[in-house]
Amino acid sequence: MAVKTVVIRFFGRFPRLLSDENYSKLLYRIVFGKKLDTAHPKTFNEHIIVAKFEDKKYDYAQYTDKYEVRKYVENTVGAEYLNPIYGVFNSFEEIDFDVLPKQFALKATHASGFNVIVTDKEKLNRKEAAKKFSRWLKTNFYYKDREKNYYRIKPRILCDKYIEFDDALIEYRLYCFHGKLRLICQDIDKDGKRYTNVFDGDWNAVPVRFGYDRLPHPLTEKRQELTQVAEKLSAPFDFVRVDLYENNGLVRFSELTFHSGGGLVPFEPDSYDNEFGKFFEQINDSEDSK
Repeated sequence: MAVKTVVIRFFGRFPRLLSDENYSKLLYRIVFGKKLDTAHPKTFNEHIIVAKFEDKKYDYAQYTDKYEVRKYVENTVGAEYLNPIYGVFNSFEEIDFDVLPKQFALKATHASGFNVIVTDKEKLNRKEAAKKFSRWLKTNFYYKDREKNYYRIKPRILCDKYIEFDDALIEYRLYCFHGKLRLICQDIDKDGKRYTNVFDGDWNAVPVRFGYDRLPHPLTEKRQELTQVAEKLSAPFDFVRVDLYENNGLVRFSELTFHSGGGLVPFEPDSYDNEFGKFFEQINDSEDSK
């Protein structure tokens, strides 16, 4: 996806050259090789992209901010689902590493993927980490995929507990529509690679590749709890992806994602893009009947 990366970087520097809609149309054509019909979205990815244009998404900053969303999670499902934190900081220089444990994670509150995972703080290259966060904190993540929920977030650094795992780190991405779980991705980080297994809302395997190769792996016994937590957190929204970790028998909240993959992740076979797009049409049908 070299072309896509170049386009994102260029328009990240010069965002006013293209409107949000035209920018999304350009990226869609690069990824899928066809025109995006924003007026009549049918596929899963088309619906994701069109949802970005809703002005109400500016108000979703409180649910996207990695620190502020904790209040919502605590009030909705309980503090026991939150990973413990060691602090939130306005700059890297504010962090007192002497009081931190050996292992922890540093995450930009206003973005996705702006993380430094520390497994041994004595080996952390603080100068390099400081450079990264200096650059990241000056970045408005909205301009990457034009997701309005990122636009108003105050850039900060969240320091939270390192999640230990034995063989692989497992994360469940639970796609919910009007508070009902419809689609599940089991993400497996193993030996430096990521794999994704797809399931329907009843936890039955779906033979589709979605972004990453599949890898046979047992499902957690916490499926019912994951479902209940995801559906409670998703209840106020038409659509949201609830990301949860399950590790050592504990379920932990990761984040709420309102525009999964930016609407730019192909399905293989691509017939599932249309099949899963029907979940969005059910939302529209229910709203029309009100």
